[in-house]
Amino acid sequence: MNRNLKQNLNVASPFFSYNDSFLLAGKEPGSIKDMFHFIFSGLDFAHKLDEKQRPTENYEKHLHYFHEIVYFVRGKVNYNVEGESKKLHNGDLVFIEAGRNHFAEVNLDDCYERYVLKFDSSLLPPYLQNRIGEIRTFHNLSPIIAGIINGLDLYVENHSKEETFILLESELQKLLVFLLCDKKEIAGEYDENIAQIIEWIDLHIEEPISLKRIASIFHYSSSQICNAFKKNVKMPLMRMVKAKKLIAARKAIERGEKKNEVALRYSFENYSTFYRLYVKAFHESPSGKKID
Repeated sequence: MNRNLKQNLNVASPFFSYNDSFLLAGKEPGSIKDMFHFIFSGLDFAHKLDEKQRPTENYEKHLHYFHEIVYFVRGKVNYNVEGESKKLHNGDLVFIEAGRNHFAEVNLDDCYERYVLKFDSSLLPPYLQNRIGEIRTFHNLSPIIAGIINGLDLYVENHSKEETFILLESELQKLLVFLLCDKKEIAGEYDENIAQIIEWIDLHIEEPISLKRIASIFHYSSSQICNAFKKNVKMPLMRMVKAKKLIAARKAIERGEKKNEVALRYSFENYSTFYRLYVKAFHESPSGKKID
């Protein structure tokens, strides 16, 4: 794709600023080359290539308030989503639901190439919004899925940004239906205890959650839990809890719920604390005003 086309497609979006994309997290290394990058109205689609430049590097752990699909083309990569890890093979797909902690361990002795699709739930019909949590994390090579992904380049190359958005939105919904129907078990390696703790956190996200409470419920010492999360999830437990609460609160505000009530419901100490953490995480106020 020529550089001018890429420049024309890289349209600024209030939903996907660079800072928004990495909630409470670091950044990917600066060696990434965007083969193309389309951003428009809550949809972010890119074809990325990291050339052979560095030894093994941890693409830092993070979580965010939008969904993400990573379609793996080539490289040497282990992908970890909330403690579940899998060595990727050509054609594998990773689905990361909003609010789930994840990172990639990449060996840049080889090139790392992938397609990355980020999107907001608001782009989906109610059926998919209600069932997106049923989609598994890891999916093996599928001719149908490969055909959808590989055809997306042509939309970006041959249509206006508005037309491309309509076509990508349609293909995204089709892709999610196929992922929802893909029931083949492709589990990665994971620590069952970590998975149980994260599941409990998600179920009790509105309640006050402390390290002491989790340790008591699961009959571990606080240090055992902290060490397990450091080893398997690469993110401190309470930092992950805070991020998950903020993402859940943001979704509630976007649904039209009152900000003060949301802060109280998700057990923030007070609205002032909630406001400060919200701005730090999203670079905007709960009312949507951008703050640098």
